[in-house]
Amino acid sequence: MEFMLWAALSLHIFSVIIWLGSLCFLSAILYPVLEVESQGDSGLVEHIHRRMMPFLWLSLWTLGITGIALYIFSPEFIYTREKIEWFTPVHGKVVLFIFIVIFSMRTRSLYMLYRGTKEKRVENLRAMGRAIRITILFGILSMLLSAWGAIAKTIS
Repeated sequence: MEFMLWAALSLHIFSVIIWLGSLCFLSAILYPVLEVESQGDSGLVEHIHRRMMPFLWLSLWTLGITGIALYIFSPEFIYTREKIEWFTPVHGKVVLFIFIVIFSMRTRSLYMLYRGTKEKRVENLRAMGRAIRITILFGILSMLLSAWGAIAKTIS
């Protein structure tokens, strides 16, 4: 059981690094450069999205599955009726994960609408950038909730 907990935690942390790193690359480097260079009509965006989106979705779903595994394999989770302090941040992370999935699906739908005129492509590129920045914000809030949960777990 302890091995499963450590394996799930390792995969969870690795997935967070891949997911947030990829989103930060898209939001902080790729989209601003393409906007300044006015290359919203180049095939570069499509090529990068085709290569990067499977990794983003794989890491996002790995995050969800390992998060559930960490919740279930935790020694404190024995269907107890007493109040455990770190369950509150865990429930907050579940809600944030749902929002993260929704905004990731929004980014994917904006990418599917990427075809069209140059003005429409630039507008969709900006909308994708906004959706990704909101997703990054939810990811950072989720990491802060993790820190709160770890502190509450060590105190109790």
